[in-house]
Amino acid sequence: MRRVAIAALFVIGALRCGDIATSPAFAQRTDEPPPGSVPRAVTVARATAIPNCTVFVDAAADGRGDGTVQKPHRTIAAAVAAADNGAVICVADGTYAESLSPGTKYFTVAGGFQRGKDFKVRDSARYVSRAKGNGRGSFIRIEDPGPKGDQLTAIDGFDISGYSQAIYRSVYYSQRFDITNNFIHDNRCTDPSLVGAGFSLNNVSGKIHGNVFRDNRCGRGGAGALGDDAKENSVSIERNHIDGNAGTEPDSAHGGGLYLFAKTLTITGNLFTGNTVTRWGAGLFIGAYTAGGQHTSASLRWNVYRNNRAGAAGGGLFCDDGASCVSDHEIYDRNCGGNIYLDGGPGGSGPTTARFDHLTNVGARDVGCQAPGDGVRIDKDNGAPDSYSFVNAIFWGNAPGRDFAVACSQGCRALKANVSFSMVQTSYAKDGATITFGTGNVAPADPLFADAETGDFHLKSAARRWTPSGYVKDTATSPTLGKSSPAAAARVGKQTELGAYGNSGEASRIP
Repeated sequence: MRRVAIAALFVIGALRCGDIATSPAFAQRTDEPPPGSVPRAVTVARATAIPNCTVFVDAAADGRGDGTVQKPHRTIAAAVAAADNGAVICVADGTYAESLSPGTKYFTVAGGFQRGKDFKVRDSARYVSRAKGNGRGSFIRIEDPGPKGDQLTAIDGFDISGYSQAIYRSVYYSQRFDITNNFIHDNRCTDPSLVGAGFSLNNVSGKIHGNVFRDNRCGRGGAGALGDDAKENSVSIERNHIDGNAGTEPDSAHGGGLYLFAKTLTITGNLFTGNTVTRWGAGLFIGAYTAGGQHTSASLRWNVYRNNRAGAAGGGLFCDDGASCVSDHEIYDRNCGGNIYLDGGPGGSGPTTARFDHLTNVGARDVGCQAPGDGVRIDKDNGAPDSYSFVNAIFWGNAPGRDFAVACSQGCRALKANVSFSMVQTSYAKDGATITFGTGNVAPADPLFADAETGDFHLKSAARRWTPSGYVKDTATSPTLGKSSPAAAARVGKQTELGAYGNSGEASRIP
């Protein structure tokens, strides 16, 4: 059994934060997916929307600027020092070797403006505003005292690298905080006891949308970490690409990509690829600190976890320590150390609960990636009533007899785990606890994915299959079409299926 994750790595606090609101500076966005489409991660972090700029910065300015368009400040620090609270600081392309400590001042910094165009042309992927560190500190670091409540701090459209913890907030009360459309890469925590190289935020409500986090390394949470000691915050994490990050704590790292605690998490349309962790949860770790009253409820939708590597278990996802994880329309593909790991909290502080609906769980690998591994591993060593359910799922290409592996040393009768209306092996690795296989399960057979090698898990159909360019007809039809639960069928009629795309606009059609 693994050692407990420690939520107390974040500072304790207690002031209530208001609901998430959209920044007026970015009320009109151009980078959101069309309504009703399947949300997918960005391939390039890009900000193009022109906000209501109030202060201007250009690294090529002469140094005597007053922050106007005609005479911009030369550094972001000078702009922050001169700006009023709530300012929108717009930054031209260039390199900014800066470390900001704004105290209680709150503002938006928006990068990606083309130099010499009066801040009227913006594309952060072409006109790059680089925040460049020297291997230590942070680009923005907020410590007690800091902004609070609805006072928004926002970072949008930057390239941020070379820091220990690039974006950092540790304040005992809550505030709004947004990180959007940034390329955050090659940040390295200077101490293995730290969490979150890309971002490390305690007690924030807000959004982390449209970013690329790549090649960041920390003890836990290479790409980023959230804490919620105030026990009240909600964070939306959407359409980020989280790639090649690492959790490096030698003996007990949790979360290679993200290491998350919050009252409410909404995690949608993210792509986790190539992240590593020395122990548990290479792509995503979700935990709680129930002994201290910090409960986490996470909604997971349309995320893809591919080719992540855990040194112990949970190559894709690790849900742990009394957290609640509700998953819809997710894909777990060839993660080493197994695709999913579920574990209760220490000393009966759980229960951990999880529900997976319309899941595609394929090609799991063992630790070391040398052989097929566990689709789902469940561990239990306490009396908490942990509860897990799986419905409308496809399990395929995992180790023989190991779509599920369950081990229990204590409180085994309190564990409830059931699988229904799924393509699944009903023989499984069992030690001390059992899994209930309910009605509607079908025997494993080739599900006829469109192209599993390239990550296309739409199901073939002679009655037409969805593609980005329109529906196409296949010569064969997947045996998983029309096999979903009555509840799913009632919602969508005949266009229903097992796996991630069932009950969605991208479901295959049934002959």
